[in-house]
Amino acid sequence: SNLSLKDYVYEIVRSFQEISEKIFIINSEQFNNPIKLYRSSEVVYGLRNFIGNANKFSNEKIEIFLESNNKETVIVIKDDGPGFPKDLIDKHRLGEPYVRTTDRAHISKYGLGLGTFIGKTLLEKNFANITFKNSEKNSGANVFIKWNNKDLINI
Repeated sequence: SNLSLKDYVYEIVRSFQEISEKIFIINSEQFNNPIKLYRSSEVVYGLRNFIGNANKFSNEKIEIFLESNNKETVIVIKDDGPGFPKDLIDKHRLGEPYVRTTDRAHISKYGLGLGTFIGKTLLEKNFANITFKNSEKNSGANVFIKWNNKDLINI
C-alpha cells in the first residue's frame, strides 16, 4: 500500500520503541502533505538509518519534526547525544564512506560512516537533500531531510 512520509516515520519509530528505552517525540503539527509514496524500501532504509543512529547515540531522547508546505517537505531528526564528530562535520565529510574521526576520546563509538553513506545515498537517489548539523543550544546531532513536493510524486 502507499504511505505518506508521516506514516513511514511513525512505522519506523514504533519498531524502535519496541526495542529501545529511549523517549521518541514526533511533532507532526506542521505536516499536512497528502502525497502517498509507493512502498519504497530505499526511503524506509534511509529514514530507518538516521532514526536508528539517533537512537544509538542519544542519551535519552529523540525528537522528530515533520513539516510541509506547498513547495517542500522536511523531516528533522534531533537527538541529545554527543553530536557529530567535530572534525568530520567541520570538514563536511559526513556522508562519505570510510571516514573516521580523529577524536581519540570517541573513536570507539563511531564506525566508518558506511551506514550514513548508504542512508544518505538512498534518500538522495529519491530526490532528498540531506544536511547534518550539531545542535547549537545543547549537545546532539541534527539531520535535516528535505524534498521538493513535486519530486515526492515521482518516488
